[in-house]
Amino acid sequence: MGEALAHDVVRPAGVLGRALDLSCRAFALGGGMVLAGMALMSVASIIGRAALNKPVTGDFELVQMGCAISVTMFLPFCQMMRGHIIVDFFTTNMPARVVTMLDALAAAVLAAVAFLIAWRLTLGLLDLRGSGDSSMILRVPTWYAYVPMVPSFVLLGLAALYTALMNLLKVGA
Repeated sequence: MGEALAHDVVRPAGVLGRALDLSCRAFALGGGMVLAGMALMSVASIIGRAALNKPVTGDFELVQMGCAISVTMFLPFCQMMRGHIIVDFFTTNMPARVVTMLDALAAAVLAAVAFLIAWRLTLGLLDLRGSGDSSMILRVPTWYAYVPMVPSFVLLGLAALYTALMNLLKVGA
């Protein structure tokens, strides 16, 4: 139950695939940097609270925004590495060709959902920007957090389309 599932992760070979893979890796690195920044800020806030009775003001607001940003920035890389959780209970005994077709279908559905979310996030960003909504303590405009999230979901959609296409080509081979 605790063992890792074996699956083929092949680095893309074509120019488009390599560019997409590099973009996904860059976004994941950016998400990791946001996560590391939140960790350092949390440590500074804890030390400040304990030693000086002065935590970092608005630390929870920054963590809230940073978590949303970092998670969305990790998603495209996770898709390229086929790292999303799958439930293979029903497909365990199916032929590999059928499983690959189902994987292609799932990736295509993910692409559609990712593009839908990117569109809705864009509309939300514009609405929040227009209304001037901001966090309560630091008064950071809420729409700032949406800025890296929109391209993250677009990249997730592109990565999902790419993996769907690769699965379809695998079935056709």
